[in-house]
Amino acid sequence: MTPLSSSPSADREPVTTPDGRWTPRLVLLLVALAWPTQLLAAGGILGANATAGVAQAFHTTQVVWFGLTLTLVSTLLTPFAIKLGDLYGKRRVMLAMTALGAVGEMIAALAGSFWLVLAGRAIAGFYGPFGALSFAAVRDTFPPRLVKQASGIMGSSVGLVALVSPFLAGRLIGTWGYRGALWFLAAATAVACALIAALVPETPRHAFESGFDWLGGLTLGGGLTAVVYAVGQGQSWGWGDPRTAGWLAAGVVALGAFLLVERSSPHPILDLRVLRRRPVALALTAGGLAQTVAFTMPGLAILLALYPHIPGVSAGLGWSADHNAVVSVSWNLVMFGTGLLVSRYMRRFDARRIWCAGLAVMAVGYALVGFHHGDELQLILTSCVANLGAGVVVAGAPTLVVGVVSDGEQGLGSGMMNMLISLFGAFVTAGAYALLATDSTVVDGTAFYLDTGYSWVFWMGSLVTVVALALSLFLPPLRDPAEDGAQTERAAQPA
Repeated sequence: MTPLSSSPSADREPVTTPDGRWTPRLVLLLVALAWPTQLLAAGGILGANATAGVAQAFHTTQVVWFGLTLTLVSTLLTPFAIKLGDLYGKRRVMLAMTALGAVGEMIAALAGSFWLVLAGRAIAGFYGPFGALSFAAVRDTFPPRLVKQASGIMGSSVGLVALVSPFLAGRLIGTWGYRGALWFLAAATAVACALIAALVPETPRHAFESGFDWLGGLTLGGGLTAVVYAVGQGQSWGWGDPRTAGWLAAGVVALGAFLLVERSSPHPILDLRVLRRRPVALALTAGGLAQTVAFTMPGLAILLALYPHIPGVSAGLGWSADHNAVVSVSWNLVMFGTGLLVSRYMRRFDARRIWCAGLAVMAVGYALVGFHHGDELQLILTSCVANLGAGVVVAGAPTLVVGVVSDGEQGLGSGMMNMLISLFGAFVTAGAYALLATDSTVVDGTAFYLDTGYSWVFWMGSLVTVVALALSLFLPPLRDPAEDGAQTERAAQPA
């Protein structure tokens, strides 16, 4: 039996049912974990819509830091969050993360200067690694028969978030400006903290060493942060700029130092032996690449929709934010519905086949978007095909992690997946803007993009998905938590 924390009063029994059926308590537990997890996606959409308002309110040319500060802090802290969750239980760490997230957004909403806004966003970044713990917490708290389904529902609910958030952003920012979005995030994060406190039991500890590898965490988090920062700034600085090369070099050196530190550390922050296993490496890389496409491409489609249509200058569709929100309802409903359907049937069929089929559909979909995106009907039809596959991806990715790691490695697996999504996302975003720049026109200091650039962006998304599919073809059969749970119960029965 895995012992719980050293403070029995703070630990609660995991939620279990003898037959593995859904109960009201399990539904509430899923809500308590899904709300803060998907609030990360909603925060990204609300933050993107608030950026212009922040720039105008504080008359700054450095507004890129409004989003980048949160991303960098989140990337830096992810390895620490993973280890602390294993040492002290995920519930305690999630409570601290959501509390700090609410405080940070509140500071940013109240700030009277741009630098204080950034300080608030930096504190809010402590909430960023939440996804590294929440999916692992599902494995620890749900009956084995429901782990795949619960993980899939949590992943697919991003479609519902993408459906609602644009309308919410328009109402909040249109009525109260950028502060309205920040106040909403502060309140919603406080609600998340309350839900976790009331409904989520403490999870078993998966590490019991008293030591903590601070140097390993700093070299890993710092190295990843430096790489993400360099890639994020590369388009504005220039890829040949010494600053870009310097940050990239610093990141690579730090990651190399991390490998050396972990070999000699008595309490490594990441168990590299796990990552040397081929199934784990394949699942994390393929899952990270596929989710990067599923999360990044819709944002680039928004860029296409909102940029003006000026013949010979800009090939944007010239939609308003409200019009884009209405049109995007179609493909976001497809993504959400597909995710729910996949979550229901993932347990009954070979998850690898469902996963690979979803990747194939998403690759075809974004290839079609590249060819046909000139009006509402074209974008709706092609994006619905792409999001049919994306729904499978967001619902199935947690199952990949569950299927290749043990119970005690769930935090590590989910955390590494999140770090890879951040890293791949930075590269894909930078690559997209580089492709757009090859077919652009600059007018009064503003870059406008022509159609060829947009086409190549979506074709890049299709190509990255094909790479994820190629890797996925080599995945071995995945472990089934339900079978593991049944074996554990049989072993526990007296002879």
